[in-house]
Amino acid sequence: MKRKSLIVPYLIALLFSCKPESEISDFEKFTGRWSLHIVEIQVDSLSTWEPRQDNYKNRRGFIIYDGQGGMGVHHVTENYNEYQFEGKGGLDSLTFNDLRHLADNFVYFGKYKVNDSLQVIEHHIESANFQNMWGNVAKRKYVFSGDTLILNPMTERYPKIRLKWMRLKDIE
Repeated sequence: MKRKSLIVPYLIALLFSCKPESEISDFEKFTGRWSLHIVEIQVDSLSTWEPRQDNYKNRRGFIIYDGQGGMGVHHVTENYNEYQFEGKGGLDSLTFNDLRHLADNFVYFGKYKVNDSLQVIEHHIESANFQNMWGNVAKRKYVFSGDTLILNPMTERYPKIRLKWMRLKDIE
């Protein structure tokens, strides 16, 4: 009789400690590769989100979360890959136009942490193409909507931006 009384509390504790297979953490939801779909802007709290029309118009790129706390992001202007460099002899021959083109390339890598309860992801930047970003923490509010990840850089000022990323269906 004593054995039965010990098993019941154990089974109840086991039941409540296990989460259903269909319920995964937000950290796990980030894992994978995402393609930049659109960058949007909101000029004030009353306006709607609109596609950006400046050099962020039609940007393309990728963000990857490795599922172990490492991440990287890279995005560029529309038709970035079609640019024909004027300089032909390596870095020393780059023209002013070549350098302006390269400046439209945005990339950083680092570690990430997810706070499920606040719906905030922190990108701890270890390396970036802009040196002033090294060592910074970029905080983003996030929302998952099906295969879409929406990241909003956290700021108290307007205009605000958000980036919508689509999950890539990788071949396994």
